[in-house]
Amino acid sequence: MQAVVINSVTGVGNTNAPIDDPGWNYVGYLNGASGIYLGSGWVLTASHVGPGNFTLSGISYAPLSNSTVQITNTTPGKTTNTDLIMFQLASTPAGLGQLTLASAHPTLGGPVTMIGAGRDRGAFTEWSVNQATTPWTWTEVSSAGNAAGYQTLSSNTMRWGTNSITNASLWVSVDVGGPRDVRSFATLFDTIVGDEAQAVLGDSGGAVFQKNGSAWELGGVIFTVAGFSGQPSAATTPIYGNATYSADLSYYAPQILSVVPEPSTYALLALAAAGLGAHVLRRRRK
Repeated sequence: MQAVVINSVTGVGNTNAPIDDPGWNYVGYLNGASGIYLGSGWVLTASHVGPGNFTLSGISYAPLSNSTVQITNTTPGKTTNTDLIMFQLASTPAGLGQLTLASAHPTLGGPVTMIGAGRDRGAFTEWSVNQATTPWTWTEVSSAGNAAGYQTLSSNTMRWGTNSITNASLWVSVDVGGPRDVRSFATLFDTIVGDEAQAVLGDSGGAVFQKNGSAWELGGVIFTVAGFSGQPSAATTPIYGNATYSADLSYYAPQILSVVPEPSTYALLALAAAGLGAHVLRRRRK
């Protein structure tokens, strides 16, 4: 999927970090789509995006060979592999610490900030939709349509937008080289004017941030969208009522953190090591 389309008057804003920045500098371009820098040289993205050269703040970083880690499902009856991978960079971006992953499931109605690196918004478009046919028949009209949304351009730009969670817990299956189940949450593209966001082509691997109290956490990874029956491609023609699906990282966090421990984990390890050293030193002094 590419840059989140926003329902502002012009659709061209939000190309710099928001005032309340959840992690703008951690999201970059990857294989024509998006990826998220987690810290310690590791990148998280959708499996169907794949590892590759990762561009962050205008600097390209090569992937480390044979470093890809496939994220899996632990729920019985679901596919073993999900649509998430991690890979390590051959060099570590300077000046960036580690993102905090969400530890609690998303909250229904909870606000989120979405960041993706994809297609720019094109012309506002209306359709007359005949729902009596299967699939529905869509005809572009100049006005008075019963469906509306936007075309997208072939150009792409990193952009942020906002939305709220409309389904906090569901499983979504995608076919990317075979079926893959993803523990997910959903947002809907509403007619709210402003920063209201919907993922489009190239946003796969993009970030969805949520608040835990006053602190931002990485809550999700964008991996697909859903449209209406017969709709022109939901990936390139976002229409009001379309959904964005994001992988729920509170479910996948234990696997991710087994590879990239959070800073607090490092601190505890350091304190444990220091305590062990002091204990050994006291024993030697006896």
